[in-house]
Amino acid sequence: MRGDLKALTTPSAYDRCMDWDAIGAIASIVGIPVAVVAGFIQLRIESPRKRTEKAVAAPAERDHSAHVAEPPAASIHPPLGRLPSHVHGRAEILDQLGRGITSGSGRIQVIAGLGGVGKTTLALKLAEDSRNRFSAVWWVNGADRVTFMTSMLGIAQHELNVPEPAVREAMSGRRNAADLFWNAIERTPVDGGRLLIIDNADDPQSVLTMAGDQVADGTGWIRVSRNCFVVVTSRDRAPTTWGRLCELHLLGPLSPDAAADLLMDLVPGDDDRAAALAVGHRLFGLPLALHLAGIHISAKSSRHRTFNAYLDALYGDFASTVREQPVTPVRQGANDRHMITRTWELSLSTLADQGIEHARAAAGTLAELAGGQVVPMEMLRAELPARGGRGPRTPAIDAAALEGLDRTGLVDWSSPSEPRGIRMHDLVATTIRRQTPAPRRQSRSPWNTALHMLTAAAEALDFRLPGHWPVWRLLVAHFEALLSTSATQPKRDQRRLLELAPRLVAMLRLSNAWQEAERLGEVAIAAAGKLERSGAIVVGVQHNLATILQCRGLYRESEHLLRDVLRKREKILGRHHRETAHTRGNLAIVLSLQGRHGEALSIMKRDFRDRMRLLGPEHPDTLRAGLNLADTLLESGDLDAAEQLMRDTLMAQERTLGSTYPDTLISRHNLARLLHVRGDFAAAAGAYRDVQGPMEEVLGVSHEVTLGNLHHWGVLLSDQGQQAAAVHLLEQVLDSRRQALGPDHPDTQETAKALLAAGDLPSCGGSAESR
Repeated sequence: MRGDLKALTTPSAYDRCMDWDAIGAIASIVGIPVAVVAGFIQLRIESPRKRTEKAVAAPAERDHSAHVAEPPAASIHPPLGRLPSHVHGRAEILDQLGRGITSGSGRIQVIAGLGGVGKTTLALKLAEDSRNRFSAVWWVNGADRVTFMTSMLGIAQHELNVPEPAVREAMSGRRNAADLFWNAIERTPVDGGRLLIIDNADDPQSVLTMAGDQVADGTGWIRVSRNCFVVVTSRDRAPTTWGRLCELHLLGPLSPDAAADLLMDLVPGDDDRAAALAVGHRLFGLPLALHLAGIHISAKSSRHRTFNAYLDALYGDFASTVREQPVTPVRQGANDRHMITRTWELSLSTLADQGIEHARAAAGTLAELAGGQVVPMEMLRAELPARGGRGPRTPAIDAAALEGLDRTGLVDWSSPSEPRGIRMHDLVATTIRRQTPAPRRQSRSPWNTALHMLTAAAEALDFRLPGHWPVWRLLVAHFEALLSTSATQPKRDQRRLLELAPRLVAMLRLSNAWQEAERLGEVAIAAAGKLERSGAIVVGVQHNLATILQCRGLYRESEHLLRDVLRKREKILGRHHRETAHTRGNLAIVLSLQGRHGEALSIMKRDFRDRMRLLGPEHPDTLRAGLNLADTLLESGDLDAAEQLMRDTLMAQERTLGSTYPDTLISRHNLARLLHVRGDFAAAAGAYRDVQGPMEEVLGVSHEVTLGNLHHWGVLLSDQGQQAAAVHLLEQVLDSRRQALGPDHPDTQETAKALLAAGDLPSCGGSAESR
């Protein structure tokens, strides 16, 4: 290999290896002599010693012009013909940019954002609006270093009258090319100044700097000048890249109205604005996707000639529809930037060129999750075990990769009102997911990595803790995304995914999202039914569906399903397994709610003793069993035993779980009820009042546990003869329960009866005996 490189530096080898057609094409961009570009390329293959020993220009006596195919020279004038008839939804940012390119700004204007968001269109519109303000408006492609440098030195030579020898020195590296350009700018002021627009500078550190510089230094190709204002478009939106000399304008998707306007411009034959709005919404307002959709719909060869037809296709097969692009003379010459299936591949390639080797894998993993939904930090912090269980664990998402994806706009950080994390645009996720190649056999697939992230987050969270519910809801979305693509995954991974279903359904039930819980449970049971050795998963979901029936007041139906689940769990898991005990405990609760306290107590007492023996007195499961037993003792009339157990349980809960944990709040409420039943109205009123605030803060004002405390507080006020206050509280509870539970639910009817009794009783005349 070393000998081959040496041979290439000999004159004869040099002449043979140079592609003069390519050199001529580069040179023709701005008319720089072929020999100058040849010298620049020669530098790439010569040794440092050779660079200092001979000139970089090709020998003058050799005339290669006969070998150069000269295409039409690219222009440095803005390609305004690409502009649509109207640019919608960008008036505000155009105004900001217009103010930025004035003598008083003193800053470089950078338009940054996701590929396909319309940065080039915005820059072209700015160029069109600025033609009469500047003596010259130059448009340069910043996609790669050679093309960009050639173009900039071409401007220096032909627009700024820099002598050709000086340009040769800059191309050879013997002179700072950026200094040459900007010194010429400062020496040749013109009335009105100049505007330089650098488009597609997606790798600014590679293209816009000289050796050893940073973009933010202001010593490279972009500088602040009174004689030439600079606008750059880039996918790199990191403020640290651009520094304080640049004003960063982050470009986002179009508003719904602007998206509809763009579509209706492209499809003048369809005046259904409502359908255009729906298509714009489904394509997330991304200008490139909207533009391609409009071209598709308006094409005579299209299968979807109306907005509604295209919308139906999007909902039927989103990925295939956005890939389906009719071939037209315009489309035949399109590059990857103009293809929805390729545009983000450019960003990943740029990150790979920058040495961020895990960015592509990270993007593939995130694309497997629910697009548009926040991927919470609990998932992003996940670590992957080494293959075979040996070696250190590795991050599921590399920090540098995540930073790179954020910098190029492929992911966004969540808003302050959401759980902390990142989200990938749904359209980006769909496209990347379809393009991600199958992993090598020894590599972990993106889907498998996403599964590890999901299970790690579930292990780090408590589905009973309301503060964790917002993150759990995100896990539900990502669970369903993985489930929808799980059919091609190994059976063991499908089972691992479905093992999360019982906890997800339980969380939805506890947060009063019963319909969503039932829907997810049915989906999970259907998926688990297709797998072998999934019986434990199915009965786990069925257990939670039975508790939802209990919450709905369908006690007999709940009892029937719980007995079936109990039989299956005893067979699959054994009688003493904690999941089997959970089902027995819920069965006892349903029996108690039906007034069958003797049966319930028999089960609960035995279960409480077993948990004390197997788990210890302060295990959360033991404390939960004590809570339920104490409540049933209260309902059965054994007040002394109930109070002793309530106080012991509450003390242990406050010590181990905290005073605001949901189970602790329920125990505090139950103790207030016991004081109420004993006739200690003052103590009961204080207890109801003290727990109401924490319940509203932790569980929410409309949670059934919160409403239950408010209901009993209202009944106590009635018993104390405070009818007006009682009616006020009970009316609130009745309205909320009617909306959440329906008029026929036992709890709703109980509140309705209490309200009727409170309204009928004379004020200040109530007592415990009058109830």
